[in-house]
Amino acid sequence: MYKRIILFIMLTSLLIQGCSSATPTTDITNLEPRELVQTFYESLEDKDYQTARACLDENYLKQLNEARDSYFNNLESLTTISISEPAEIRQPDTNGPSVQIVAEYTVRYKNELTARHGKQIRFVYVSKTSDNTPWKITSIGTGP
Repeated sequence: MYKRIILFIMLTSLLIQGCSSATPTTDITNLEPRELVQTFYESLEDKDYQTARACLDENYLKQLNEARDSYFNNLESLTTISISEPAEIRQPDTNGPSVQIVAEYTVRYKNELTARHGKQIRFVYVSKTSDNTPWKITSIGTGP
């Protein structure tokens, strides 16, 4: 009887812990683009993948979740160096405003698949689908 009670308590505790980790630790809904990108990279640095995922557009998140070489599947460590000021751009497939931000960081991967360990520079594209929606990262690339 006691074993069942202990097992029940342990399973319940794991379930509660699992559910609470699905919530981002930072509310990103009111962040400006530069703050959003900073939060994304700081979350990766802290291995807070729920908050990092919350910073991403739904379509881009799907791509990163499935990619073997993504931050979520291949990152060992990351240290943010700098995040630039946003530059307004026009992005196809986006009705709302869009900006480009340059992020510099140092990274170590579990496996060097498509990028090497060390300093990286990425062009981060951030957009809104409308004035009433939060900014989201829609793409990250190696060139403008």
